Parts: sequence; structure tokens; C-alpha cells
Amino acid sequence: MKYAVVDIDDTLLYTKTRNHAVWRHVMGREIPFEDVITMGAKQIFDKHATPEEMDRMDELQDRYWGVLLCREEPGPELLEMDEAIPHAAEALQRWSEHSGIVYLTGRPETMRGPTLDALRRFGFPTDGVQLVMYDLSDWDSFLTDNSRALFEARRRLFTSIAERHTVTRVVDDFPGYFRIYSELDIPDRVGLHRSSRHTRQMFFDRGATRVVESWQPLVDDLQEV
Repeated sequence: MKYAVVDIDDTLLYTKTRNHAVWRHVMGREIPFEDVITMGAKQIFDKHATPEEMDRMDELQDRYWGVLLCREEPGPELLEMDEAIPHAAEALQRWSEHSGIVYLTGRPETMRGPTLDALRRFGFPTDGVQLVMYDLSDWDSFLTDNSRALFEARRRLFTSIAERHTVTRVVDDFPGYFRIYSELDIPDRVGLHRSSRHTRQMFFDRGATRVVESWQPLVDDLQEV
């Protein structure tokens, strides 16, 4: 059987509204939504933290990641703010009639239950599919200054999937991971270009075979699956 491997956050589920709420909770005030969707966490802290907050940077960063990864409240409650990206569930339902589906996400294993609940709620296929998630240790390593920890976790998990299955398609919204998909010679490497932080060329430069702006053109695209 052929398999499609699909990322979740901001590929299937729109998470930026939740991320904005996490910043509001951690900082105790409004952070411009435009900054949340265009900047990384360090850039946001550098721009918006007061001198007193800069002195508590480690504490605030730990709180941010703790809430975002649902390791502390109100993280699990804020998950309800995620929304399905248009046409994604329709596409995967079509694909699942012809292919196996593997969801590969940077979310840690502690979020498995709520993640499956969200996928079901929005109509994504969940019966007979696989959900592959990061370990909390991957995030702990990343947060203790191993900047490549999440990339290496993606490589480890994706390689394991490719060794067990015939993967013919991958869909992801983050250009950096396409080096992995290209190295493993996945035939159809689809970049979902939705973020202003990335350009279409970034995907191609790192190995994407094509880039789409939405899921709509993928609904009836069964060529590789």
C-alpha cells in the first residue's frame, strides 16, 4: 500500500489564534497578532518584553512553551481554538480511500488524546491511520539550547515511517523539513505555503517538488496516492 505523510499544525489545523492567546496569557497583555504570525518566540520577547520581563526571560519562556505544549494550564483548554484549514479534511478523506495516512506532528505524545479528538471533530480520517508524535524529551532538548533537536526528531521519525511503508507523498508547511523528505527521495513533496514567514522559493530550495497555496487543488489529486 502507498502512504501519504501529513503534518498537522498549520498544515491541517490552523493554530495561530491559539498561539496568540498563549502569548496574551503569558505576557498578561495584548501582543499584536501580526507579530505572532510573522515572528518567532525569541523575536517576540525581544520586541515586547519590558526590562523587568527581560530579567525573568527564562521563567516566561518556560511558561510560554509549557502552555503551548499543554504541559500546564490553560494549554489544554486553548486547544479548542484550533480550526481546520479549508479543504484539508475533504482531501484526506479522498486520499484515505486509495492510500494509507500517517499524521506526523511536532506535538508531544502528551497531546495524543486531544489531537485525535480535534481531527475527528473536524472530519479528518482517524480510523486505521497512524499518528506519530514527538517525545517530550525532544522538546526538552530543544529548550535547553539544542537548536537542531526538533529537526533531528523529524528526521528520526520520518525515516522510521519510510522504512516501514512505501511513502509516495508528504505535505508540510515548514520548508526546513523538506531536506529530509528530499534525501529520502519521496516522489511527491508538497509544500503548503500559508505563512508570510516563508516564501515559495524556500520550499523549492530545500527540496519540495511543488508548492500550493491551499488544499483545494489537492482534493482530487490522487496521482501519487
